[in-house]
Amino acid sequence: MNRIATRLLILSAAFLTRTWAADPAPVHVYLGNLHSHTGYSDGSGTPEQAFIYARDVAKLDFLAVTEHNHLLGGAAATLPQREALYSGPAPSALRPTAARLTEDGKFVALYGQEFSTMSKGNHVNVFDVPGVIDVEAGDFAGLLKWMHAHPDSTGHTAVLQLNHPALGRPGKNGIGKVEFGRDDFQDDTGWVREMGGASSLVEILNGEPPLNKPDTRAPQIMEFYYQLFLQLGFHVAPTGDQDNHHGHWGDATEARTGIIAPALTTRDLLDAMRDRHVYATEDRNLRAIFRVNGRLCGDILSPPPGPLEVRFDLEDADEPAAGYTIEAFQGKIGGSFASIVKTVKIAGDTKTGAIDGLTLGGSGEYVYFRVTQAGAVPDRLWTAPVWAEGEVASPRR
Repeated sequence: MNRIATRLLILSAAFLTRTWAADPAPVHVYLGNLHSHTGYSDGSGTPEQAFIYARDVAKLDFLAVTEHNHLLGGAAATLPQREALYSGPAPSALRPTAARLTEDGKFVALYGQEFSTMSKGNHVNVFDVPGVIDVEAGDFAGLLKWMHAHPDSTGHTAVLQLNHPALGRPGKNGIGKVEFGRDDFQDDTGWVREMGGASSLVEILNGEPPLNKPDTRAPQIMEFYYQLFLQLGFHVAPTGDQDNHHGHWGDATEARTGIIAPALTTRDLLDAMRDRHVYATEDRNLRAIFRVNGRLCGDILSPPPGPLEVRFDLEDADEPAAGYTIEAFQGKIGGSFASIVKTVKIAGDTKTGAIDGLTLGGSGEYVYFRVTQAGAVPDRLWTAPVWAEGEVASPRR
């Protein structure tokens, strides 16, 4: 029997599922938002209101409430006051609220903190940590030490996301001198090794629309910085978030983060985020699973694999006949930006799509995919790369 024909495809009403020979565990696509705020820092409402709105109105599979660590309870609040809002003991605190509103298989309420300030190296999200990060804003080397000493609920170092990279503060090469702690390490090599080794995600879509009126498009589209951080050597997957401050948690725009995981549980989502099994999309319900040599995008292939077998699934429940253009980008760490090396056009949902003719020839090379859905206003989706490398620093350490 044809090898492709033997692969199992399971389509449920809600999620794409595929079983591959190289990875027998089925995976699903879950869509949500990894960056939002409430009145516990500089937003509006409460964590309970945010999670319920995301679940019942925006129809998300997950929402992360990520309050500013330096503003929890107000800029002048003492650490115990901030800790009470984050960890309890009141049931209205962020962590107890997330635990109460998480229902495996239906909705996951994630929590975390947005660390630092715009003037001191930009912001990063740190997910699922047990207490308020009591590190001075801008001290990213100190943040990494704190994270290693305060593991998340899975027992691993917490997942870290680079938020709105270089927003408003670009340097000569596209990033500022203090961006994400660039000034905290001996040189750029150390910065990439330490911050890159701790980071799993980077925002490519973010922000609320003007006047707080829901819109289709994210106001911040940061594809350039995604490409830049890949070229620098960060092993990160792209996310599509909303940075909600004025309610509309999850439907301020159509931007979504897709997480590819075995099940809708806190642990499964965190593990998938840590492993970069994540994509960003401008379409609220476009589900995509891309595999390279049987491995999910976000994985590192070692040794360098040579010719690539690329397979993909695409599903849009309310636009099943839409046309798509899939562009394969290829680049190399330390080389030029990734560029398009292959373009494929397809029509409608597909269960067993294939892209032939791609090759990774050496350590440090990577491939990722940009999908454009045809329409009056085309919607785009960006996958994580797969890298051809040997050993690399892992956020799971």
